[in-house]
Amino acid sequence: MSLSMAQVRTILTDTKGELTLTPEQLVHENALELFDDYLFTDALTVHDPEVDLEAPAVTGRLALAHHGADLPCTLRFLGDARGTDVSAVVLDVQLPDWRFRLGDLDLDLGFLGTAWKSGRLHAVLTLGLSEDGGPAVVPRCVVRLPGIGADARQWEFDVASSGASTVTASLALGEGLSLSALADLAQLPFGSGADFVLPTEIPVTAPRIRQIQVVADTGQRRLCSVWLRVGLADHVAVVPGTAELTAVEAEFTLTFPEGSPVRTRAALHAGIDVHGYTLSGTITVPELEVTAEAAGPFPDTGTPAELASGSGLEGLPVAHATLRADLREGSYALALGYSTPAASGADFALENAALEIAGHGSGAPDVRILGELAIGSAQVRAVAARTTDGRWELAGSVRHVDFASVADWLSERMGVTVPEFLRGVVLDDLSVARRADGSFEFSADSLFSLGSRTTDLLISAASGTGPGTGHLQATLSIDLPAAEPMILELQAQPGGRVQASWQGDAAVSVTDLVEWLGGTVDDSVRNLLPKVTKLELMTGDGGVVVAADAGTVRAVFATAPSGATPAPLADTHRG
Repeated sequence: MSLSMAQVRTILTDTKGELTLTPEQLVHENALELFDDYLFTDALTVHDPEVDLEAPAVTGRLALAHHGADLPCTLRFLGDARGTDVSAVVLDVQLPDWRFRLGDLDLDLGFLGTAWKSGRLHAVLTLGLSEDGGPAVVPRCVVRLPGIGADARQWEFDVASSGASTVTASLALGEGLSLSALADLAQLPFGSGADFVLPTEIPVTAPRIRQIQVVADTGQRRLCSVWLRVGLADHVAVVPGTAELTAVEAEFTLTFPEGSPVRTRAALHAGIDVHGYTLSGTITVPELEVTAEAAGPFPDTGTPAELASGSGLEGLPVAHATLRADLREGSYALALGYSTPAASGADFALENAALEIAGHGSGAPDVRILGELAIGSAQVRAVAARTTDGRWELAGSVRHVDFASVADWLSERMGVTVPEFLRGVVLDDLSVARRADGSFEFSADSLFSLGSRTTDLLISAASGTGPGTGHLQATLSIDLPAAEPMILELQAQPGGRVQASWQGDAAVSVTDLVEWLGGTVDDSVRNLLPKVTKLELMTGDGGVVVAADAGTVRAVFATAPSGATPAPLADTHRG
């Protein structure tokens, strides 16, 4: 059986001089907890009652254990969803001082009363009469203050224990309390001396207090901090036609160090709308730097078509978005990330792609695409950018890759033949580029052994726009004393040997080359050896053979690997 709203109105109508309410009248077992553990009485008596049958409610005065007699109170009866039965009874008592002693809470908040002279401490007991299994009695410690600003509604702070010796007082104002200006915040009991001034770049068109939280130390009997959330403006144009702030709010944090003035820290929060994407972000004060991010999907937005056309990103769902901006400079950088690979030409797919849009003011933004290309088993970090005619070019690089892992890819995709002697090379740096016309370029650096010496190896490949148009070139670089670097082109030879050919405009000393390779030139032929502009090297099994021609003179030199039977060091023929 439940207590009906009709029964409550009958009880209130029959009230003459005082209202007495017993657990039996409330017709619910939860009522015993209210009377036994909080009121410590068999009956609740309200003196000098003033009845409101429509609410229904009654105001008057009563005695409350541990707090005294003749205390102002209000007793309200809340109806259920149908409005027929009572779902809860709320007793609100104004306490005589700043001491709260109900249930498990015993709080001495006198130091708050000193600062909040216009405030009053209330005990609010809510008795649940529904069958939803909730707690029987919910006690609340409440501070009520007169509001500030144009709408001076009474404020209600819920005070709760938040630690061994700390309490937190929270105020939620829903849609907010209007202020004429941020300077009104100084009228708060804790606002004196705080700095509520924001940079002029942030217009404050509709200031509203939305939330306040106060933290106090009951052990040291002092205020620790105050946090305020204040609405500032609904819309702020950052870059007209491109970027806008929405629902701009400020968060002020006041701290109260012992023996020092109040300290104020401010931060801004807003929705940032850039190129059709609205992200929730923070804005630092006073720097006015924006950081925002959001996870997709973004079903109603997609990739900005005018910025990504022809890139392969059109129509792909955006998985996440991040934004960095500087409101003072009017600059921004929006990055849209994709989890679906983007086609980059007929033969390539850009994985983990991100479209980056960076702009300054109302000028045209710079657009580029970041991602990864799979070149064989190597993952190449690549960047794509537009050419002046609106097409896309892509370039990327990766370090420390086995050439064998990309050789088959070059053969299959570019139509080039990779000689066997290169497959075992470890590439220090690999670079790739796809031009706007669809052609592809590949280059890589490594080291190559010539006898006992190691020299720089450069591998390059290029393909045209049609099938079977690729070619590969491998060259060595040798630095001899008093000569320009020699660039030798490598070619595979039967038996696993490699031929290196050089031809240049400036003549080089054959003697210098042989000695650079670790060989020795006999004095009997040293003066006979010319300087040449053309020569060939043959290497294999660790040895090197040098053949140089100068007119009718042909010189052949050989070096052998360590431990092998050396061939003649010099064999000179004159035609």
